[in-house]
Amino acid sequence: MRQEVSEKRGFPRIPVSLTAHCRIGNRYVKDAVADLSEGGLYLKTREPAREGTPVRVALALPFVDGPRYCTLVGEVARVDRDQRGVLRGLGVSFGSVAQNGDREALTGFLRREQ
Repeated sequence: MRQEVSEKRGFPRIPVSLTAHCRIGNRYVKDAVADLSEGGLYLKTREPAREGTPVRVALALPFVDGPRYCTLVGEVARVDRDQRGVLRGLGVSFGSVAQNGDREALTGFLRREQ
């Protein structure tokens, strides 16, 4: 199943150790981000959500000269559960609409991490 998902992605995902402050639908959570790309991220969360649920993610991306903050907007693209049906996380796909500074911060961080 992971292989099928990766074939749908337009951008390679980079493993990261970041914390995201998210609004998932009308709920707020603070959870770990396992991987990140220009097109989305994987959020390790137990917060239930359905595919298509709107997501707003605020990240502090580490740079040499200090963190750069960005806010990205998207939706739940995949709900990840283990064999017992326990929620492990959410795959979030970013929309194409992002403020230039936010998109530039994300792109700069990802280029440095590759």
